[in-house]
Amino acid sequence: MKGNKDRVIIKMSDLNNLKESAKKKKELEDKVKKMEEELSLLKDKYLRTLADFDNYKKRTEKEKQDIFKFGTENLVLQLLPFDDIFEGVLKQMDNNPSPDTIHKGVEMLKREFTRFLESIGVKKIDTKGTFFNPELHEAAEIIETEDYKEGEVIEEIRSGYSFHNRVIRPALVKVAKKPVCKTSTDSDENSLPGKS
Repeated sequence: MKGNKDRVIIKMSDLNNLKESAKKKKELEDKVKKMEEELSLLKDKYLRTLADFDNYKKRTEKEKQDIFKFGTENLVLQLLPFDDIFEGVLKQMDNNPSPDTIHKGVEMLKREFTRFLESIGVKKIDTKGTFFNPELHEAAEIIETEDYKEGEVIEEIRSGYSFHNRVIRPALVKVAKKPVCKTSTDSDENSLPGKS
C-alpha cells in the first residue's frame, strides 16, 4: 500500500502544479485580453485623430481659399471709383468731346489711381535731384556730361515703386558721368605713324 500512497501524493502534487498552471494561464489570458482591449482603444483613438487631422487640413485649406477669395474684396471696392471716373469721363466726352475734357479726365484718373496706390502701401520712388542707387534705380543709359555731377540722375524713363518700403520695381533712369578727358599721351599715340 505504501507504493500506492506515494503515487497518490505524486498525483496530488501534479494536480497542484496543474491548478497553479491553470491559474497562471488564466492570469495571462486576462492580461492578453486587457492588452487587446487597450490596443483596440488605441487604434480607435489613432483613427479618430487621423480623421480629425484630415478634417483640420481640409478646413484650413478652405479658410485659406476664402481669405484669398474674400481678402481681395477690399481691393475691388477701392478699384470701383476708377470705373465711376471712366463712366463720367465718357459721358463728358459725349457732351463735349474737346481735348481739354479728355485731358481733365485722364488727370483725374491719374490722381485717383495715385491715391489708391498710396492707400495700399505703394509709393513712387522719387528720383528728382538724387544720385544713382542700385537698390532704387536701374541705369538705362549713362551719359557723359559736364552739366551734372558724377552719378546724378539726369532723367527718369520709367517710374519705380516700393510696396511697404520694399522696392518692387526700380526706377529706370539716365545717369550722369563726367566726360573722359583725353590725355596728351592719347593724342600722341593716335598721331604715330601707321595709326589711322
